[in-house]
Amino acid sequence: MEQAPPTLRANHWSGPFAPLSLVVYVTWIAIALQPWLDWQHGRLHGSGVTAAGLLGMIAVLVLYILRSRCGPPDSDADLARLRILVLLQIPAALLACYAFGGGTMPILLIIVAAQVSVLYPPRAALALVLLANLPLFLMLQQRWGWADAAASMLSFGAFQTFAAMMTAYAKSAEESRDVAVRINSELLATRRLLLESTRSEERLRLSRELHDVVGHKLTALKLQLRLQARQGAEMSVQTIAECERLADELLTDVRGVVSALREHDGIDLQQALAALVPALPHPRVRLELAPEARAAGVAQAQALLRCAQEGLTNALRHSGASQIVIRLAADAGGIALSVEDDGRAQQAPLPGNGLRGMRERLEALGGRLELGLADGGGLRLRAWLPQASPAELPA
Repeated sequence: MEQAPPTLRANHWSGPFAPLSLVVYVTWIAIALQPWLDWQHGRLHGSGVTAAGLLGMIAVLVLYILRSRCGPPDSDADLARLRILVLLQIPAALLACYAFGGGTMPILLIIVAAQVSVLYPPRAALALVLLANLPLFLMLQQRWGWADAAASMLSFGAFQTFAAMMTAYAKSAEESRDVAVRINSELLATRRLLLESTRSEERLRLSRELHDVVGHKLTALKLQLRLQARQGAEMSVQTIAECERLADELLTDVRGVVSALREHDGIDLQQALAALVPALPHPRVRLELAPEARAAGVAQAQALLRCAQEGLTNALRHSGASQIVIRLAADAGGIALSVEDDGRAQQAPLPGNGLRGMRERLEALGGRLELGLADGGGLRLRAWLPQASPAELPA
């Protein structure tokens, strides 16, 4: 079965095709019209400075695309790489401003300020933007004088602040939404697990009641009828035989009902795992859950659910995968759960606190945890638990 996302979600502040990136491209095209129009009207002549300015404009766009392709940072090394790509945009933008004067070129620094706000703490971002604007102010002062340069810098600074704050708030809002979606998915999965656990316990209780109470009394009734037949009581032997036959049939029916209930012992994890999957258009999450694969008790169900949750979270955060597959199957006298992605992993990561916690939880139930590379790339996390009876497992 496959969980279809009920809503579409997009990352608005990162990605080469994210909405904010599209706005940057349109803005860059609008800025690039200035030198083209100047060239058309004869106000711009070919020179080394002009060529350097065009190179600076193109460099800003290329560096932005490279930065957006990296996505959100997963480590200090990723963050450092993103910061370098943004810092390199500052001299490129200043070079374009120097070559083509004021006009629309300083808007390139607005694009830079929007990126700086999501990669640096607020104070560091403010200091960096001020340092980037200082050379621009000196250039404008030489061209226009102190008063006009100060007025222009005030307007450019206001736009930079606006862009930086909007981008920072967009990033913060999406991160808060992601946390809310994850917590909501965990709560839904836990609720489904509790409901299934209650149904499983009720089936177990009914099967025991039928077996222990009804079955016992029917057996006693059958023995009493046989005793009456041997003692030659007033009841006819034929009547006693008919009663004994009915008792046998009823006892057989009770045993059949008990067996049918026993076949569904354990906890069905399908609904809980489906509720755990967040509503994401990308990457696609596919569920392959065998109906016969059932957890023997609440402890097993919780352990497998937490393993699926940890594996899914890690794949969404770090893998860069286009597809994640969660499988649940009966395997080798137990139940196996795996989370596999087609991401960019080249080697199995070192286990962190989450993986160590999963391994300890599984080993306490007699199971094991395996982490390795998938056949087609990416990572595969596999959890296995023995198929013990609920009475043998801790609650």
